[in-house]
Amino acid sequence: MTSRVDEIYDPAQHRNFIHILRVDVVQTPVIKVLFDDGVERNVDFSPLIARSKWFRNLDVPTTFETVEVINNGRALQWVTGVDYCADALRIMADEQLRDKGTV
Repeated sequence: MTSRVDEIYDPAQHRNFIHILRVDVVQTPVIKVLFDDGVERNVDFSPLIARSKWFRNLDVPTTFETVEVINNGRALQWVTGVDYCADALRIMADEQLRDKGTV
């Protein structure tokens, strides 16, 4: 997946909050997210699962696959109650692209 620099999300530069339109599980712990600005990203939750006790149980595929969009697209939530806001998700997704050198 390639990306343009102008697709990198900077919350300080946006007038409106970003929203999640769709989320699909690629394979535990990776999701594909479509944001309301038309940008689609794969997001790997491995680092978050490894470092946070709140996200640790998401390494179980049947738990990870319960992800859903909540709050009119402003967050994701799993059956465990753990959630992740759209802005933080987009920032994490863009950072992962930068780390791969595709931006």
